[in-house]
Amino acid sequence: MMKKLFAVLLLTVGIVATSFSAYAQQSVAGEWVMSVQGMSLRLVMAQEGEKISGTLESPHGEIRLSGDFSKGKLTISGSSVDQHPIQFAGSATLTNEGSLVGSISADQMAMSFTAVRK
Repeated sequence: MMKKLFAVLLLTVGIVATSFSAYAQQSVAGEWVMSVQGMSLRLVMAQEGEKISGTLESPHGEIRLSGDFSKGKLTISGSSVDQHPIQFAGSATLTNEGSLVGSISADQMAMSFTAVRK
């Protein structure tokens, strides 16, 4: 009985450790194609630990982004650098297929998006 209990405990610890390491190994760094309202936008992100930095090429110019990625969830925000800055915020989930699915707001206009690695 004790050997069975110990084996079940080891199996449980192994599954939990694997799920934590799966999150730890996930990365959103790289180049993405973001699809939002019929547009394809270039999204480039760098990742250091949970911290995200990057750029989004939008019709309003380049938007510099910062945010974080933790436990499969991405949050980013930033603003464009043109004459009339656009405030940008978004959140997404990294799917099992490796794409991002979420929502963004640009100057309080909310939109859904998807993004795939280029």
